[in-house]
Amino acid sequence: MENFITRRLILNNDTFVNQMKKLLFILGCLFFIDPGLFAQETASNGIFFRAAFNQQASEGKSYTVDCSNYGDFKSSSGWKDGKYYMLINEVLPGTIVKIQRQSTERVIYAKVLGPLVPAKENEGLMLRMSAASLAALGIRDNNEHILLTWNK
Repeated sequence: MENFITRRLILNNDTFVNQMKKLLFILGCLFFIDPGLFAQETASNGIFFRAAFNQQASEGKSYTVDCSNYGDFKSSSGWKDGKYYMLINEVLPGTIVKIQRQSTERVIYAKVLGPLVPAKENEGLMLRMSAASLAALGIRDNNEHILLTWNK
């Protein structure tokens, strides 16, 4: 009986150690994954505001603008819930904007919070969007061309 218990404890201990090794390997691999890919998977593919965008599309005229001069701002929203936000002049707050990265055709939908505040750090920028939205689009530096579409 004693041999059975000893053997059982050793077997369980080995199983536990192997499971912990696998867990540590998986966690280690997560640090090497492209954050843009990870954000896109965890953020419902950026489509949280898509239904609202489609509703606005049926109500008014559509505008499309190519943009390469934008900045970002920090926000806790969007990383897990897929709710992206932006600041842009001449677009009404509450409007949903479709943002498409032209090189990969990734698409997210962002809600306009308001205009850009006139400040030195905003000079020359057309818009600012949340850092989570840039990650979802897979943009690491702010010189990629994006296509903005919204409805008035």
